[in-house]
Amino acid sequence: MVSISYTDGVPAAPAGPAEQKARFHALDTAKGIGIILVVFGHAWRGAFDAGILKDSALFHTIDRAIYAWHMPLFFFLSGLVFLGAVQSRRAAPFLASRLRRLIWPFALWTWLFFGVKLLAGGSANYPVTLADFPVVPLPPYEHLWFLWALFLSHIVGFGLVALLEKTGSEGWAQEVFAVLGVLLTVLVPFFYVPSPTFGSAVQHFPYFIFGVALGGMVGTRPSLALSVLAAGIFTLTLVIAPSGGLSLLASLVLTVMAYIVIAGIDPDTREAPAPVQLLRWLGLYSLPIFLAHTIFSAALRIGLLSYGFDNVVLHLVGATAIGLLGPILLVMITRRLRIAKLLGF
Repeated sequence: MVSISYTDGVPAAPAGPAEQKARFHALDTAKGIGIILVVFGHAWRGAFDAGILKDSALFHTIDRAIYAWHMPLFFFLSGLVFLGAVQSRRAAPFLASRLRRLIWPFALWTWLFFGVKLLAGGSANYPVTLADFPVVPLPPYEHLWFLWALFLSHIVGFGLVALLEKTGSEGWAQEVFAVLGVLLTVLVPFFYVPSPTFGSAVQHFPYFIFGVALGGMVGTRPSLALSVLAAGIFTLTLVIAPSGGLSLLASLVLTVMAYIVIAGIDPDTREAPAPVQLLRWLGLYSLPIFLAHTIFSAALRIGLLSYGFDNVVLHLVGATAIGLLGPILLVMITRRLRIAKLLGF
């Protein structure tokens, strides 16, 4: 099995057997579930925007259930492994690694995604012209906001860790981050940042901070009773939360409960049931899938519509499948050509 390094809080591209490291299998499984929801969520919205999915009430119900926690989950997962990885690291190498592994793919895929959208012309849900070209990829373009927001989260997180080390308080780091997480959960809803450049980062920063605070969860498997309880709280939160956008607190509860359930499902050993192995495998490729999936999914939607196929099930299943498998195939090809790192994989 290929492996990904989590040593500095961001999954790298899949590595060969000689580069394998110790695994936190539940993280892979969580990323697998999360990336499936990312791809399906964009296919879901794409089908609605293209007029293929016409049931507005159904659309908003499913859309709300997905977007309430699937992107917060990725910030939370990054936070879980962040603290132990960055302590005692120097600022310059850390910044260089963030620029290489977050900002470079963020910029490159902004330009690539725009180019593909430009070539699609009027077939795209939201056509663009050459005058719209994002020479500077800020504010973040489309779904790539995540990489920019995660970059900012890591920079601020590193600064906080460095400050704790300088004051000799690093032994209390998780407690400090827990208090900060509570404060942010209370205060952020009252300080909405309308900036398209920084708004998403501020909105999602609390999930990252709580991930850092709960880093002790990594490598531990919840009991069956705790997993069942977490599943119940997750379901109840979705049901009783207001019908509009969920609050930060509700999304945080959903995110943490989802991880507990996932960690309970994964046995955290090399041997696991086939569905769990599949989720782990997809989790290993979560970054390349995130970067490239919309190109594959949108191309399929445009192709099907051009031939008169407008069945919503066909579109959703097809777009999700190709959105997951297409980028994996792209990784395999680019690894063989030795250009995977150049593409941010």
